[in-house]
Amino acid sequence: MTDEVSKQMEATKSPAVQVKKDNDRPEVAIVTLSTGYRAKLSAVSASLIGDVTSMIKNPPVPTWHNEDKDRDEPNPGDPSYIVALADTERRRGEAAMDALIMFGVELIDPIPEDGKWLKKLKFMEKRGLLLLSAYDMNDPDDVEFLFKRYIAVSADDLITVGKFSGIRGDDVTSAEASFRGNAGGDTN
Repeated sequence: MTDEVSKQMEATKSPAVQVKKDNDRPEVAIVTLSTGYRAKLSAVSASLIGDVTSMIKNPPVPTWHNEDKDRDEPNPGDPSYIVALADTERRRGEAAMDALIMFGVELIDPIPEDGKWLKKLKFMEKRGLLLLSAYDMNDPDDVEFLFKRYIAVSADDLITVGKFSGIRGDDVTSAEASFRGNAGGDTN
């Protein structure tokens, strides 16, 4: 094959191939999290995050009765609806972070068996600061998730996992605002 033919063939390659080569990142990175735990980080697909966040539906738009037209009409400016919509967006952000934590972080070190970390979480629940009742403490997946979410993965680590997954830094930072109750966010 001559150099001229080779150049012509190169010019017809799909740009997607070049973009992949330029943006290729390893599928797994072994890191020490800021909390001291070692973990394998892997990219989380956008479709998984999309599926998780789409499970949280918008609240129904309230209506008001328009006497002039004698009919009910949507009232998206209702203050309660605006608050509920903001809460829905916060919960979607938390769901996205939960997906990043569950699927993007694989702990190398075992979860401590002494249970001190769980005792501390239960203390926080007793004070009304966490809600753990939705989790089965006999289910290893639930226990692993709780350990990663509340103990092993810090907000800084979450940003790293998000970037590793190809999520823009701004998106991770804005979602991080609700992580573990930052900026008044909820922790459940």
